[in-house]
Amino acid sequence: MDTEMPLILGHRGVRGPIENTLPAFRRAVRYADGVEFDVRITGDGKLVTHHDGGFYSGGSFYRIRSLTFAEMKRLHPLGKAIPQVGDVLRLNAALFNADVKECDAVEPLLKVVEKCGVERVVFSSERPEVVGKILKTCPGCRVGFSIVGYSSLVWVPRLKGIYSLHVPIDAISYVGYGTFRSLLQAFRRRGIKLYLWNYEMDELFWIPRLLHLVDAVISDDPARLRKSFYPKGLSTGGDGDGMGT
Repeated sequence: MDTEMPLILGHRGVRGPIENTLPAFRRAVRYADGVEFDVRITGDGKLVTHHDGGFYSGGSFYRIRSLTFAEMKRLHPLGKAIPQVGDVLRLNAALFNADVKECDAVEPLLKVVEKCGVERVVFSSERPEVVGKILKTCPGCRVGFSIVGYSSLVWVPRLKGIYSLHVPIDAISYVGYGTFRSLLQAFRRRGIKLYLWNYEMDELFWIPRLLHLVDAVISDDPARLRKSFYPKGLSTGGDGDGMGT
């Protein structure tokens, strides 16, 4: 970690209009070490990559749990490009981060992952009950907990055996840069891997300042991240960039 650059994972492949689709994942792995993707389950038990629990199409809202995979492919605006999880895991990537959105998806996902090699997958979820279920069902799996707000923090000491914390850069806007760095350092002292992700912050401004504290960056645009400063190494500003809390 002190001598190697953190891994780059494509956030939903490439975050934006085509996120969580095969074109997004294929573009991501050209520049990233792997991909992060969201996992949901359809009404007929298929695991699909989709962030929200439903989608709008033709003026109507459809819940994924109420559709078969074939119906989702037909109705969703990006339906033909939305893969099943098994299709994603066949990509040539060093690491996959499966963000599990539903408890019902855990056991089917573990069965799919067994076929591709569980050592290539880090599981994560913002829902403590999902994290707990994965830890219980697969004690040897690498399982992360995603922090999405202040309420998430109370769960960190309760979730015994987690491999990683997935921390949003956006927390800087709430606690300040100095406090954010201190939190990352405290988590690292506990031996927890740190994955950095982004909601609506400027990646190219913040990530160079935090690289030395994290193990992986879940980037909205891995091509831009890789080309912008990764070949140059860590930010020369480091801790002495003059930023306060």
